[in-house]
Amino acid sequence: MNRYKQYPKYRDSGVEWLGDIPKHWGSSRLKFLCNITTGGKDTENKVDDGKYPFYVRSQTVERINSYSFNGEAILTAGDGVGVGKVFHYAKGKFDFHQRVYMFYAFNQVIGKFLFEYIKNNFYKVALAGVAKSTVDSLRLPLIQNFMITVPPLQEQQTIANYLDKATAKIDTLIEKQTKLIELLREKRQAVISTAVTRGLDNTVAMKDSGVEWLGEIPEHWTRSKLGYETRVKARLGWKGLKAEEYVEDGFIFLATPNIKDNEIDFVNVNYITEVRYKESPEIKLELGDVLVTKDGSTTGTTNVVRVLPKPATVNSSIAVIRPNNKLYSIFLYYYFISTYIQETINLLRGGMGVPHLFQADLRFFNILLPSYREQKNIADYLDDKTSKIDTLITKSTKAIDLLKEKRTALISAAVTGKIKVNDESQREHPGV
Repeated sequence: MNRYKQYPKYRDSGVEWLGDIPKHWGSSRLKFLCNITTGGKDTENKVDDGKYPFYVRSQTVERINSYSFNGEAILTAGDGVGVGKVFHYAKGKFDFHQRVYMFYAFNQVIGKFLFEYIKNNFYKVALAGVAKSTVDSLRLPLIQNFMITVPPLQEQQTIANYLDKATAKIDTLIEKQTKLIELLREKRQAVISTAVTRGLDNTVAMKDSGVEWLGEIPEHWTRSKLGYETRVKARLGWKGLKAEEYVEDGFIFLATPNIKDNEIDFVNVNYITEVRYKESPEIKLELGDVLVTKDGSTTGTTNVVRVLPKPATVNSSIAVIRPNNKLYSIFLYYYFISTYIQETINLLRGGMGVPHLFQADLRFFNILLPSYREQKNIADYLDDKTSKIDTLITKSTKAIDLLKEKRTALISAAVTGKIKVNDESQREHPGV
């Protein structure tokens, strides 16, 4: 922000988190700058193809066939996970949830300026002042007494106009990086799926796999069932294991959140006693085990045990697949995250209220068998290729994070007077 000019004189705002503000700016509590009310609808009132926007307690804007307001307003979640995080700027006809606060009828403040100010500063007091019950809840006095910096109206408009242009540029850069990540992920999936179903040599003779979704496979490959080439095991239950039995340091007890697309998390885990660990020897983990989540929203997430920091086991929502000596575990892992297997899993889980994979279904999965040496070559190739793609994805993800931080910092600095922006600022800082 040191590229931007500052105002010539500042004064103490009297608000600790706000600090100094330009000397000629005023300040006011929010209740003196607008009216504040809540909506009258519930989530059940939404209509998928409704005529009007329906603001609820999340960033998602639903639809509804009624409207209770027509004009300019700011809306924010009054309770739930969106407290201090969810904000909308609206113009026109819309309706809103009974636990959504609406700020309207602005006085001495421009709506867009106030929106940017609240969106980027309200969390500083909201998250510390919520009422704790079953969910976080905002109380009206906290909102009413939130302090707002009030520049002259023309200056507010200048700041709002500048931020519209500057943030649009940043948003364009974020969108480009987001699209790049999508393309890289698509490429990653295509590289994996091609390698585990076609091999690395595109000159070899091909044959019909006998499976419609697979199409042709290399002529020298064979096809089998997962149950013939692996041992599939999962625990049906833990004989009443309760969270109170977890110990500070013992045997690792993996749950579905520990199985991620890019790693197995052995750090953020619970531990169980040796007695509990030994109850199910068939699911004591070994190097090379392929782990597949089989319950809940992450059903089908797969990874392979490449390291084992200490003895570990899994809960009943994870299947342990242990290959025989004809199947290379890293190849099996890549095969499991290929488009073919993931689509098979999605088909199996599609009709269930709570997604679930049965061990019998897993054992019946088709598995392709190149020679062991070829499997290892394919796995090594994919380790190299996916590592390079993952590095690019990480780089783009970090770029997005930095751009978002820059966007937030720019807005906060502008609306609190830490920097001075005007029409010249856009020309002086074209890259923002």
